[in-house]
Amino acid sequence: MAQNKPAQIKVLVTNFSGTELEGEEIWFKSVVTKKIYKGKSDENGRLELQLFGPDNYIIMVRGIVTTTDYSKLILPSLEKGTHYGIYEVTVEIDPAKEYTLDRVYFETGKSILKSDSYAELDELYEYLMRKKSAIIEIAGHTDNVGEPDANLKLSQARSEAVKTYLVNKGIEESRIKPVGYGEGHPIADNNTENGRSLNRRTEVRII
Repeated sequence: MAQNKPAQIKVLVTNFSGTELEGEEIWFKSVVTKKIYKGKSDENGRLELQLFGPDNYIIMVRGIVTTTDYSKLILPSLEKGTHYGIYEVTVEIDPAKEYTLDRVYFETGKSILKSDSYAELDELYEYLMRKKSAIIEIAGHTDNVGEPDANLKLSQARSEAVKTYLVNKGIEESRIKPVGYGEGHPIADNNTENGRSLNRRTEVRII
């Protein structure tokens, strides 16, 4: 199936109330070639890009550090001598306000980031670069091993370490609020190793 006929795609990104959303990254993934075409919505919630058909495209929405399948766009086969018109696509989404950074790791009992954390933190950095007005809270949590006061201080230090990483890459300090919650908000059973592992987490919240 030759990919040689261009189609102009005009996309409008809104929330479910119809308000235009700025800085949302929309992907179109070709089913045939697997190539991904990306665009970022402007202050009017709009973006334009060129795709090629015939092909089917999976429309995907880039979140904080995740990408979610949204819908599909079909560019059908055309008769010889004909061309694609303009395709208008509306993407209605409710952007995530909270996300757990599953791949952020620290040295045991310390606030030193492991190098394995950098890839996911770089994705968070890219999100903040797209969403220029976004202000986030970095929420640090621990399990219940050790003294509560020590865990509170450790969680605060770890959230500040994440902030420092992002600030060093160029994000304004005023956009990041580090908060340590210690062991006070478990999401799993602290009586098991797996539960404690889940409770030792770093979350991002859009303020």
